[in-house]
Amino acid sequence: MKDLAQTLESLGLSPTASKVYLTLLELGKTTADKIAKRAGTYKANVYDALQRLSEAGLASSMIEDNKRWFIPTNPKKLPLVLEDLKIKQENSWSILRKDLLEVMPQLQAKFSSIREAELFEVYRGRKAFKSVINEIAAEKPTQWKGFGNLQVQEYFPIEFQRWFKGVTIRLFSTKTPEVSQRLLNSQKICNTTIHWLPSDLFMPVVWTIFGKNLLIIIYEPDVILLRITSPEVVNSFDQQFEYLWNKSKKD
Repeated sequence: MKDLAQTLESLGLSPTASKVYLTLLELGKTTADKIAKRAGTYKANVYDALQRLSEAGLASSMIEDNKRWFIPTNPKKLPLVLEDLKIKQENSWSILRKDLLEVMPQLQAKFSSIREAELFEVYRGRKAFKSVINEIAAEKPTQWKGFGNLQVQEYFPIEFQRWFKGVTIRLFSTKTPEVSQRLLNSQKICNTTIHWLPSDLFMPVVWTIFGKNLLIIIYEPDVILLRITSPEVVNSFDQQFEYLWNKSKKD
């Protein structure tokens, strides 16, 4: 059986980042102090490793009781990290993939043992955003719906074609020339419908439902994504959206 830390390092993670991620899988939601103590390293090194893990979409954080808590994200993202590595290291890709699949049951078991049923995950940066949407898109969701101005089409024009081909997009949005152009571009890829809101309504924060996920997104000045997977929360927002959508069609 391959060593877990060595396999993670072969994916491009530093030894410290690999150790911190495995520690997160053991502890679940925890603090930097506890990670440093369990991993046997300095807290400064832990924060650096957590930053790198966050950029790769492998860790998220949340503020609770005025304290920052760190949370591991699903090891299912690791094959996506491997896809990036494939471009840089084509020759060794097949061997690394085999090693990763070999240790995946262990990683998944560790994650399942500590995952909270109603986990809130926070991601920062475009790379982390793409990692999350790649993971969700792999599940073949059929709809992207909510309140937004189609910023995802503008911020990620190349990935948009892959993420949303065959997906129905329904949004409440503010009508501006920019959003109207995004709508036209989006309709070349997928079935997109917008119900227009009053022009004076400003939406710096948007929310959408994509598959079994509620995504609350801030696009500027940096992309920040809050992902909620609680079925109760997702269903609640879904029902509210459908009510408003059907009502706006009648009106």
